[in-house]
Amino acid sequence: MQVIVWGSGLAGREAMGMTSKPLRSARLDVRPLPTWERHPRIERAFDALAEGEALTVVTDHEPRPLRLGFEQKYPERFVWLQRQLGIARWEVELRRTSRAEPLGSLAAFLRRCPLLCDASDATHRALEKSATEKTLDEGTPAVEQDARWPYLGLVRAGTLAAIMGSPTGRDQSLYDVLPCETFGDIETLDGGRSVARIIATSAPARVVLLPAGIVVGTMTKDVAVARALAAIAAQRTRALAERLSDLSAQPAIARVALAILPFAAPDAGLAPSLEPLRRMTQAQLATIAGTAKEVAARAVAHLEASGAVERARGRIARVDRRKLQEFLS
Repeated sequence: MQVIVWGSGLAGREAMGMTSKPLRSARLDVRPLPTWERHPRIERAFDALAEGEALTVVTDHEPRPLRLGFEQKYPERFVWLQRQLGIARWEVELRRTSRAEPLGSLAAFLRRCPLLCDASDATHRALEKSATEKTLDEGTPAVEQDARWPYLGLVRAGTLAAIMGSPTGRDQSLYDVLPCETFGDIETLDGGRSVARIIATSAPARVVLLPAGIVVGTMTKDVAVARALAAIAAQRTRALAERLSDLSAQPAIARVALAILPFAAPDAGLAPSLEPLRRMTQAQLATIAGTAKEVAARAVAHLEASGAVERARGRIARVDRRKLQEFLS
């Protein structure tokens, strides 16, 4: 494991009135470590950062467990910039935020979003004026599939999911939208209709809506926003390509295991599953896995018999990450 520290040229961006990139960055590769040792090591490295500094973590799996842990331990105190760079290679830049804006304010939220964390102060002022907020109950759509929807959305609290319907009536989950992430990004870029139905999967979910036309206009004035939205769309493409590969090549039990894996704690052995999985119904799990409810139920029973998961009151309460990974081809 190696930690590298370097400078990043903060002063020039401040002189231009822009939200600055980190003053100092550290890099931490946790892949050689057992999963149960990784989170404490990352948290210690993050705790050592001053405001405005950053830590880049290199890992070998989708780091949602780490993200959920940070949201609980460091609420509103970090910017999460995540990239999948290849098979079993992920990087997360964790920036410790400054206290320039009041906690809980719209301004503070926008500065934590990957889309806007490097935007100019003028961009932030303009978008904050044009923003509207909306609260969604669980299961409520923010936007329907194949609809004209003139906004770019940001999730302020809760989670959303992109669900694509089909002529057969079977829904297919494409991706989740977590706090500070965007939805409507593809449609903002190409001006087309919505690719999928976006629904709230937690209660309540709060979203911030930015007029798409204003966002497009901002991209011509602020290159940081243009680059950020391009990166978001590129990561969306990678995620959808991986999703297509899983649906076409993986057997049902592997797809169910893949649907569970992001909610498996890094601890050794059977450990309590992360909160979203404990609330997930079998129908929701089947939608994520791209299979029928009955098939998903048989797969979960097989995983439980093997010791990879354990249920309580019909929900998956505990997961053994190592055993679950054995089902992935």
